[in-house]
Amino acid sequence: MKPTRRVLLSVLAVGIATPVFAGEISHELGTTMVPENPQRIVVLEFSHIDALVSVGVVPVGIADDNKPERIMPVYGPVIGDTWTSVGTRKTPSLEVIASLQPDLILADKTRHTDAYATLSQIAPTVVMDSLSGDYTASVEQMLLIGEAIGKADAMNARVADHKATMADYAEKIRPYAQNVRAQFGVANGEALFLHAPSSYNGSLLASLGFAPAMTPNEGEGYESNYVTTTLEQLSEINPDVLIIGEYADPSVTDNWENDALWNALKAVKDARVYNVEANTWSRLRGMVAAEQTAQDLLTIVGADGSDS
Repeated sequence: MKPTRRVLLSVLAVGIATPVFAGEISHELGTTMVPENPQRIVVLEFSHIDALVSVGVVPVGIADDNKPERIMPVYGPVIGDTWTSVGTRKTPSLEVIASLQPDLILADKTRHTDAYATLSQIAPTVVMDSLSGDYTASVEQMLLIGEAIGKADAMNARVADHKATMADYAEKIRPYAQNVRAQFGVANGEALFLHAPSSYNGSLLASLGFAPAMTPNEGEGYESNYVTTTLEQLSEINPDVLIIGEYADPSVTDNWENDALWNALKAVKDARVYNVEANTWSRLRGMVAAEQTAQDLLTIVGADGSDS
């Protein structure tokens, strides 16, 4: 996502009218003057969609990985299907972003630091630590986004409602989760990636009463939060409950099913391996996604009266 001369020329050629600025926002990469009530928002991470949806705002551009099916089931009822794709979250198209004439860009620290200067030439850009941040940080980022988009009061109300909703889920789940070592991970066709206690999902599980199965990793950032794990390493962790989001069919965990190490896992022997929707659990991150995750966990522990 390196800036090119073509991109910079397109930025200069946009010709956006001078906006009325509402104030200064402090974020991961500095401070940014944001416009009053921005109308053309481009989002470069799925958690940013979650924030906008939470207060009924529709972005004009989304880094949707060129796969709208990743976001439509959860966010489609609010955002519809009329946004413009700006490419992948990892390497969004600067040319397409500039062509949309945004008045605000929401970006991620891990993915977009190198492009921040160019993004800021296109439009005021606010950067958050979505990919590497934990659940608590994700909720705090909602408040920051609310301030940036001129919807602080609405976002504060939505966050308060979210906290009450999650507290209700925790009250129902905690009696079943106490002292239960739970582990979430995602599996593609080649590898299993466990989400560490410091990750978004690891901290979300803890907030709902589960004990961590993994030992907390030293350091911070993406590689510390999302750990490539072999079957041998998984057998050493040996969680009581194993929750898997599959990105491939068959996944690597499907291929392990006839392996003695897999079948010796406590979660396997106790029939406590659960498959969940990988996009909602792993990629989306935010209040809407967290509430869906909590509902899934309620089903998993059987606290909703189901037979699971």
